[in-house]
Parts: sequence; C-alpha cells; structure tokens
Amino acid sequence: MYKFSRRAFLKGLGKITAALGLGFSLGAGCAKEEPEVKTVETAESVPSAGARAPGEPSGSARSPFGGDLKKLPGPIDVGRKKIIALSFGSENGNCETFIRAAAIGADEYGVDTEIIRVATLDVNVLEANREDDIPWIMEKALLEDAALICAVPCYHTRANGLFYTATDNMLGLMRENMWMCKKTRVGAVIGVGGSGYDAWASLTNLSTEIFMQHTRKVVDQVNFAFCGLREWNLWMQQGKPLTSNTHKQRVTDVDHDVSRTMYGEQVSFEEWYPMAIERAKQLGRNVAQAMNMPIEETEYKGEEAGVACPLCRCNVLLVPENLPYVYCPICAIRGTIVVENGNMKVDWRMEDLKVPRFSFEGEEHHAYWLTEDGKRRRRDQDIYDTLKQSTFAESNSCAKVINPSA
Repeated sequence: MYKFSRRAFLKGLGKITAALGLGFSLGAGCAKEEPEVKTVETAESVPSAGARAPGEPSGSARSPFGGDLKKLPGPIDVGRKKIIALSFGSENGNCETFIRAAAIGADEYGVDTEIIRVATLDVNVLEANREDDIPWIMEKALLEDAALICAVPCYHTRANGLFYTATDNMLGLMRENMWMCKKTRVGAVIGVGGSGYDAWASLTNLSTEIFMQHTRKVVDQVNFAFCGLREWNLWMQQGKPLTSNTHKQRVTDVDHDVSRTMYGEQVSFEEWYPMAIERAKQLGRNVAQAMNMPIEETEYKGEEAGVACPLCRCNVLLVPENLPYVYCPICAIRGTIVVENGNMKVDWRMEDLKVPRFSFEGEEHHAYWLTEDGKRRRRDQDIYDTLKQSTFAESNSCAKVINPSA
C-alpha cells in the first residue's frame, strides 16, 4: 500500500512552491443503501478501509496513504470498478438526485457509485488551512482508480464557490503525481443550471471542465437548465436539428407566461423532470460502458453543440486578438471561423489536440515555464518589492483596510 501523509505533503508542497517562486499553497466505502439505488453510498457515513473519515485530524495514521511524501506510480487500486461522484449542491438536492439517477444507470453495468456530499464536509476557504476535509476529498477523487462524476450547481452563470474552493486545491497533489494528466480514467459532468435561459448557466460546465480535463477523459456532460426550454437544454435536442430561435428574442424581454410559448410548444415541467432523470441515467450508463473498454477506445457520448471544442465540447470561444481566429479557453486549441455553403463554422486546428493545455505534455511544459519564470522573478524581486512598498506608501492616504466591528 502506498503511503501518503498530509502533513508531509503540505511541507513538501511548500518547498516545491518556494522553489518555483510561486505564491500558491494547499494545504467512501460502504454506507446506507437506498432502496431504489442499492449501489449508491454516501461517502460520509463509513470511510473506506484505513481512510481518514471527514472531520478526523489530518495527522491521523488511518490514511492508507500515510507516511512520507512520495510520488505514486499510478492510481490506487480499489479492487473493483466504481465511480466517485462529487456533489457540490445541497444534501438531497438536485445535484445529488441526478447523481443517484446516474448511479442507477451505471449499476446496470455492474459499477458501484460512492457519493461525496461536499457541502456537508469541512471545507475551509483558506488554502493555507488544510486541517479540513479537502485532502480526503482530493485523495478519493484524484488518486483512486475510479471514474469521476462532478455535479455542480450554477450560481450567476458559473459553478458555485464551493466547487472552486475544493478543486483549486488539487494542484500540489497533481504536481506530485503527473500520471494523472495522462488521463487513463474517464469522467462526466452534470451542470444544474437553475433557470438557464438566455445563457444564465453558460459557464457552469465550462467551469467544471477545467477541473475534469486535468485528470479524466470526459465521455459525457449535460447541463440541466430548469427553465425547461428546449432552446436552452442541448440534451433535449439530441437527434434533432439544433434550434435557431435564441437569436430572435430573449426571455429577458418578455413576461414569464410568454416565455413558455415564445419559441414554440414546450414540454411541461411535469414532463421535463422525468426526462432529465432519464438523461442522467444515460450519463451513468455512458460512464460505466467507457470504464469497461480500453481508454483509447472510449468516445464522447454527449450532445454536440455546433461550434464546440473537439476535446472538451464547450462552446464558449475566446477571441485573443481579432476574428476570425478563436481559442478554446479551456484546452488552448486554436480555430478559425470559416464559411462553407453559406454557413459559418469553426475550423479547429486538430494538431493542437496532440498537446492540449491539460495534457501530460502541456502540464509538464507549464511546470517548466513556471520554474524558468520563477527564476526571472526572483532576479527582479528587489524591483517588485520596491514598487510594492512605494505603492502601499502612496495609497495610505486614500485607501484603508476595513474589518467588521468587534
């Protein structure tokens, strides 16, 4: 059994980040069976053998990875095929509901699911304080040989703050275990988009993909926009032509009652929710099927947007300079907008797929670049310090730090 000590890990990470001249730091098993989802288990009830339970001091010797900081040669063998599902929504809420539906689908192929309710655990927003449950979450999600499903609620067009607080702390663990970036395991994304109309949920899956693309080959993703409108639920358009109505009128500009008919006939919410549950079950099936085949043979099974990135399938484009040149902001795959037969599309540079941003080679280059740039910054440290001090001194008369009253 490979040993992993959180204290040694944090100490070692501090040395790594200091050497790079950077400013960041880091710090499941069986549970109650649900009658209708017998394979689904909540992670906080009984920890896996030897694992630190949520809330247990991080220095505990119970961790199966306890001991000196070491690089692991590969994922931890868990002895069976399983899915780790991170729910970043409320307990028993929509995120967990869709995860449980996915678990039902995965169970059809003999794959178990372990649910981690992140919102019920101790997650400290300060990265320097790692006496919380973040290391345990990251161990389960990143080190174990399992598929990963992330279900994330939408807050103000993007993933909620809890998601960022938890996942921003993966960096050190990944740096010590670069095999993660070779993506030998699969995963899927579930976005729970609140209203979702007029692109209100447009950055939810994009946010989540940034985390997933580091370590998993994503085989499915879905965003459930609770407005229920087909135009803002890509999964409802599967097997049908993409809608072409949203450019004509915004929901923002009409009354609520009109929004249900402005784009044509829509399903009722009573019909929509069961459809969403069934789509989540299919996501679970897609993940389970992918787990049972060689990673190089797995394919993306989700819906395709018209101009989506060929790797992460997100359809938000970055224009770094001027059109017609575009970037995928997640994968750094370049494209050019072209016109064919009167229709615009993105002609993606497929050679960029060989080394996308979050690939082993891409991450390796980034680590090298940061190391070299850290050397430059250390050479110029006196200049930086002088400028900082003068800026603080000059601003003291016009800017002050405030705190809540005692």
